[in-house]
Amino acid sequence: MHLKFTAADKTDVGKQREQNEDCAYKRVESSEEGDRGLFIVADGMGGYKAGEVASRLAVETISKALDSFFKPLPEQPTIKLDSTSLDQAITQLPSSAEPPANQKTRKLTETAVVNAIEEQLKAAIQQANRAILRYGEQQTAARGLGSTVTVALVHNDQAYIANVGDSRTYLLRNKQLTPLTRDHSLVARLVESKQIEPEDIYTHPQRNLIYRSLGAGHKSIEVDVFHETLHANDSLLLCSDGLWEMVRQQDLLKTLSEQSSPQKICETLIDMANANGGEDNITAVVVHVSAH
Repeated sequence: MHLKFTAADKTDVGKQREQNEDCAYKRVESSEEGDRGLFIVADGMGGYKAGEVASRLAVETISKALDSFFKPLPEQPTIKLDSTSLDQAITQLPSSAEPPANQKTRKLTETAVVNAIEEQLKAAIQQANRAILRYGEQQTAARGLGSTVTVALVHNDQAYIANVGDSRTYLLRNKQLTPLTRDHSLVARLVESKQIEPEDIYTHPQRNLIYRSLGAGHKSIEVDVFHETLHANDSLLLCSDGLWEMVRQQDLLKTLSEQSSPQKICETLIDMANANGGEDNITAVVVHVSAH
C-alpha cells in the first residue's frame, strides 16, 4: 500500500520571549512508490539573535544535505548513496545475496538500505553541527550558540526519526500518542533513574538543562535515530519544548485525534500553549498519513 502525507507547520514567539529562535521545515513530494517527506523542528539557543541563526542553519544544512533523498536512482526507491555509505551497505549483504557472475547489478537488502539511510540522516545532522560551530567561530558575539533538532525522513511507510536535545517527535496511532524520541535533558535522566516522577519535569527548576545539542562547542555529537513503519491514519507531531512543556500529553492527544486539517491542529496547539503561559517559543509540524 502506498501512503500519502499531508503536512503543516507553524511557529510562534510565545508570550514571554522577545524573538523566535525556533525554526520549522516541511517538504512532501509524491511519487509512484508513495510519498516522500522531510520534516524538521529546531530550537536555537545563544546570545542575541544567535539562537535564531543556529536553528536556521540546522534546518538549511540538514534539508540541503538530504536533498538527494528526493532524487532516487531509476527503478530503485532509495536515496542516492555516497560511496562510503554504499560500500558500508554492500559489506553488510549476506553471502547468499552474491549475484551470479553474469549479473552486474545487485539490489541492496532491506537492512542495508535502512542502515544507509540512517547513516545519511546522521551525517546530515553532523554537518549541521559543524555549520553552527563554524558560525560561532566567525562571529565572536555568537560564540556558544546551539540548537536542538528533531527530524523525520519518510519514504512511503518507512520513517527515520532523529533527535538531538529535547525537541520531540510523537506518533499518534489508534488513539495512542507515543514519543518516538528521547530527551537529552537532565530531567529526563532523573525520570529514568527514578529520582523524580514524570510529572515533575514540567515544574523542575532545571528542566531547561540539556546535555546534548548541535553547536554549543560540541565538536562531535551523538545522534539518536529511530526506525518506524507507518500505517494509514497515523499522524506525526514534531515540536519544540515550548509546545510539549505547555500542553500536557492528554491534551496533545485530544487535539491530534480531532478530524481537523494539519494546519488547524498546528494553530490549535500553539493557541493552547500560549493560553497555558507561552513561556518559550512554540513550534509544531503535523503530518497526517493516509492510504494513496
